[in-house]
Amino acid sequence: MHSFPFPGWRSLAVLVLLLLVPLAAVRTWAEDEPVKMERDADTSGQHFEDAEVLREEQKWSEAANSYWDALETDLQNYRAHVRYVECALKAGDAAKELIADYDKFIEEYPAYFPLKLHRLRLVPAEERLVQLAKHLKAKPKGADIHLEHGRTLLALGQVKPAVEALTKALALKSGKRPDILVMLAEAEHAAGKTTEAVARLANAVSANAQDFNARLVLARLQLGTGDAENSAKNATVVVEQRPSYIAAFLLKAEALVALGTSDAEDKARETLSNAYRANKEIDDVVIALADLTARDDTEASYKLALKYYDEALARDEENFRALYGKAWVHERMEAWDTAEELYREVMAVRPSSVAAVNSVGYCLFKQGRVSGAQVQFKRALDMKGDYVTAMANLGATLDSQAKYGDAIKIYEKILKLPGQDKNLRALINCAFDYEAMGAFPKALKLLKEAHKLLPEDANIVVWIGDNGYFQKKWKDAENAYQEAISMDEKSFFAWRGLGLTLAQRKRWADCVAALEKARTIKKEDLELIVLLGDIYVTHMKDLETGLARYQEFVQRGGNDPDVNDAILELKKQLEKKK
Repeated sequence: MHSFPFPGWRSLAVLVLLLLVPLAAVRTWAEDEPVKMERDADTSGQHFEDAEVLREEQKWSEAANSYWDALETDLQNYRAHVRYVECALKAGDAAKELIADYDKFIEEYPAYFPLKLHRLRLVPAEERLVQLAKHLKAKPKGADIHLEHGRTLLALGQVKPAVEALTKALALKSGKRPDILVMLAEAEHAAGKTTEAVARLANAVSANAQDFNARLVLARLQLGTGDAENSAKNATVVVEQRPSYIAAFLLKAEALVALGTSDAEDKARETLSNAYRANKEIDDVVIALADLTARDDTEASYKLALKYYDEALARDEENFRALYGKAWVHERMEAWDTAEELYREVMAVRPSSVAAVNSVGYCLFKQGRVSGAQVQFKRALDMKGDYVTAMANLGATLDSQAKYGDAIKIYEKILKLPGQDKNLRALINCAFDYEAMGAFPKALKLLKEAHKLLPEDANIVVWIGDNGYFQKKWKDAENAYQEAISMDEKSFFAWRGLGLTLAQRKRWADCVAALEKARTIKKEDLELIVLLGDIYVTHMKDLETGLARYQEFVQRGGNDPDVNDAILELKKQLEKKK
């Protein structure tokens, strides 16, 4: 709630405003004739600008007060009404209180129609739509009615008619109302016309470089279309124009992270750190910094991120984003039981969060509680039938139970969903399941699809080599492993696969060379060490090197009676040769 000197402050404000009206006008009003509305547009504009800064700093109560000051000096300041309602609601004012204010306004100034529109924004969208239809019938060229009609349609998810309504509003007040322009761009984006929205906003900021609201929306849309570079540039301009605009700092940091370079991420961290130093009490800033800090994926970064999340939770223990972030960090730390508990808290705060339900399932799965995990994944799918993450996780639980046929059905269902035909997780897991069932050609087809999507990924090429190995297509397997090695010379599985394939072709010298390379990459692989010992002794007739590999196996903690026996026998044979 924002604080005011005493109860009934708004009524007094109206009284003060009325005292500015000449006495004759008051007498006329008493005779049920309209009161002249006094206006001081310049003063109102200054109050509005002060309020904008407070709003940008997310100081909702103070912003509401300043917008009210703007209205006291010019009740026709349309944008001040919009912002006042927004900030007052965020500050904790009840809609009923605000409706009462506007009822009073309407009673005192019945000739000023826009007051009815401002009141309508405070009622449910469905009811609003009915009333707006009546107003449009009476005033078909009312730009503000079309604006509110578009705003309402957008709130109801009716994006196509929202675009039409806002287009009419803009045509009626072209160049005079940047708020209509921005809302139209938002509607176009929601309607899938993001290219048009970006072009419209780009033209607007080109014509008016100081239109920071349009530029910030432009930056957000650019980020959504993958144009992180221009998004970061435009967000940076807004930050320079409006150093208090927290949303601009957050968007700039997000765009920099999306650029994907270490330099850009460092700049993102610097951006959020600067915002945090000035706005430690703003949860959005604290949580954004926590999210970015956790990305470093180190124990120290996790601890620092948890500190930030706890700062936000100290102000609001039910902060959804902070709770979810804290749970995610514990998940990354593999503290599965703690993460599960926190995700359940998220579910309690927001029961509709399908992501939280899925995450509880994932934590249960990692704890080995497969049946419980399946219950959560199915619950998530009951909430959202096409939630791909839960579908894939459910498939993974079936894989763990060796129910490969059932898992394949899920992965193939994912691949048939709109836009999911290139889902790598589904492609690869489905391929593995087909291999487990001996359907190697089907698996190979899926792996080749995955390779097309990520042609530089050496692991996928290794899996293609494995597929050839399983089918005893030694030449195909060798070629695939060689290709993987050319892509990643430190690929343990590629070198091992190549060595095993060459063993099948009895190319023993090349075989041990490949397996020795694998051994240098992963020295703790005991099975590989024993295999090398066997090949040296049996096929290379190199007893000394074979003995050395068997001894290495024991030194690294291996315990196999057959290996111990082989060591004794080799020592005897080598003694005889001396």
